[in-house]
Amino acid sequence: MPARVNIAGERSARPAGLLGARELRPAVVLAAFLVAVLIGVGIGYATADRGSGGTSTATATLAPELSPAMRLPFWSASRHPGQAHQVRVTDELDPVVLRLALQWTVANQIKAAGGDGSITAQQVTVLDHMYFGAVEGVDADHDEFWAIGRIAVAGMASPPPADPHVWSRIGTGPWKIVDNGQRACDRIPMPLIQVWNGQPPPCFG
Repeated sequence: MPARVNIAGERSARPAGLLGARELRPAVVLAAFLVAVLIGVGIGYATADRGSGGTSTATATLAPELSPAMRLPFWSASRHPGQAHQVRVTDELDPVVLRLALQWTVANQIKAAGGDGSITAQQVTVLDHMYFGAVEGVDADHDEFWAIGRIAVAGMASPPPADPHVWSRIGTGPWKIVDNGQRACDRIPMPLIQVWNGQPPPCFG
């Protein structure tokens, strides 16, 4: 007669650790999978390009109109860093394009200040008798170009930004408004003030 098998006793005789490991293994695998998924999501979020959510001023792509080509300066063959020169706008490769760059800066300034968001550079006029000068740098990338003038803006309900305007660009970089308003001309480099024998007429209206 076959010996009876005590199934209950056999089950109870199995090592508890072995039984627990077998029962817990699926749960451990599932937990590891979930952790891996969460880590993957975290890495994806950290490395994702979130630029589409809004563009800051620092990272915005600047309009090419702000950086017009300019004539090779006459001092490029013999430099004296810090020396200032009066430069004629009419001697530039395209004086109209140069003025357009300044107009762009004013239109951008109006928009950034919460003004008319539809304002365009074509509505801005840089008035005649603008002063244009430069300060030599150690190389072409460090030459400073300066413009001082006054503006008019067509189609604005509110008054345009106060005059005078002082602009500058470094090397082939974009033109920027350094300052505008009553004390703007205080920002003009002293070497240029000396070349011009004082602040130029646009500073005074």
